[in-house]
Amino acid sequence: MINMIIRKITQGRDLQLARERERIGSLTGFMGILMNFFLFAVKGLLGMATGSISLIADAFNNLTDTASSVITIIGFKMAGKEPDQEHPYGHGRIEYLTGLTISILVIVVGYQFVVSSIDRIKNPAKVTVTTVALVIIFLSISVKIFIHLLNKRLGEKIMSGTLLATAQDALGDILTTSVVLLGLFVSRLTTFPVDGFVGVAIALYIIYSGIRLSLETIGPLLGEKPEDDLANAIKEKILSYPLITGVHDLHIHSYGPSTTMATIDAEIPYDLTLVEAHNLVDRIERHVREDLGIQLVIHMDPFNDKDERYLEVKRIVGEMVEEMDHVLSFHDFRYTGRSEKELLILEIVVDSKHTTEKEREEIRKTLEAKLKDRFRTAKILITVDLDVAIL
Repeated sequence: MINMIIRKITQGRDLQLARERERIGSLTGFMGILMNFFLFAVKGLLGMATGSISLIADAFNNLTDTASSVITIIGFKMAGKEPDQEHPYGHGRIEYLTGLTISILVIVVGYQFVVSSIDRIKNPAKVTVTTVALVIIFLSISVKIFIHLLNKRLGEKIMSGTLLATAQDALGDILTTSVVLLGLFVSRLTTFPVDGFVGVAIALYIIYSGIRLSLETIGPLLGEKPEDDLANAIKEKILSYPLITGVHDLHIHSYGPSTTMATIDAEIPYDLTLVEAHNLVDRIERHVREDLGIQLVIHMDPFNDKDERYLEVKRIVGEMVEEMDHVLSFHDFRYTGRSEKELLILEIVVDSKHTTEKEREEIRKTLEAKLKDRFRTAKILITVDLDVAIL
């Protein structure tokens, strides 16, 4: 049934278009509102009728999910807006803010029910369990399984952190409702305030889920490192062109799930004409955009593999770099061997975790001194890069 619904929603559509993401987000949001509000109303009434604080807590957890669905719809609507003068890269990051808002709301509700459940432990009350209550709880679990699977599969298809967060939240609801069910059964066998302890456990889980979801949504806003699979796909695509001999310094910038920009340095033969180099780079950028949906800008690094002096100097520099502690690699190497204008330029990649800024400067000065001692007439220019670039 789930697969049939997903096919109906997605078949024949470009799921990376902003309008399609908005449509899917709105659809799942409205379904979430209807289902979660129904569960809130039914569980809330049953909780008051049976006197179960854990069931009431679970009901308000569903109310939180209802509010989350409303926020999801608003978030997708705003994220789908066209770029404007104030936001030339679109509004896609609003989707991350939506996920963060949902997470904070979850944490607040969890805290409130920690307090209520502790009060129930201090002041126990009898819990009445009926057949109707058990049937409703089983129905609730079934509905949450449907919501989890629907949001998880759609979230994976459109790469939406918000839908995946909603799916994860629904999975948590399945677990918490199951614990409520277990607590109701056990409370029939003892006078121990099981209901209050179950309520605390559920509330703590709700808080944990909120914190975890908030960390997942904050990452993209802070500019976290993209997935290795994406970086490798870009690298492999560029290197599939015979004239490209190497790539480095890949930087990926996400402006929302449907807008990704990237820059990269690519090594090309030094003897290509400007027009030939431009046409090559233009073709690669276009193909990356069409195949991977990424707006790529390539910086060209001319590479001379025919000049023996150039290759010899590069070999010597490579040996010096390899001998230095905390220097991982070098790139952007350029060398001109004219005696009156001898120039040697390179960038070194330094271990960022085990060096301070002062130590990195010392590394640069040490390498510069070694190179000056070896190439006495050359002007040496060294730039220090940290090992935070993707490639």
